[in-house]
Amino acid sequence: MGTLTIQIRSGTMMNMDTNVAVKLARAALDKGHGVKIFGYGEGVTLVKDGQDPKRFPNVGAELSELMSRGAEVIVCNTCTTARGIKRGEEIAGTAIGSITNDLSRFVSESDRMVTLAR
Repeated sequence: MGTLTIQIRSGTMMNMDTNVAVKLARAALDKGHGVKIFGYGEGVTLVKDGQDPKRFPNVGAELSELMSRGAEVIVCNTCTTARGIKRGEEIAGTAIGSITNDLSRFVSESDRMVTLAR
């Protein structure tokens, strides 16, 4: 099976883009595909630990489930720094990385890429 990279550029509480990304990732994993998720811009908020939304799905909990099934989740270091998210505040199993090293690797290892952005 192939591998899908999902680049998410929308914040977890901005709209439903992150929820679409989670559902897309889950469907790909269900079909036996590999999944890589890269957060950029406001998309880095998806890895912030301690999310406790009341009227939205808990993307953090859903990411943990996806990672337990083999998904890899990395977000942009420059973008997290700009938004005040520090290393150690990310959900266990996710990573703060870079476009140069991580997103480029994801793209080179994937058969398809989808970008969700506003």
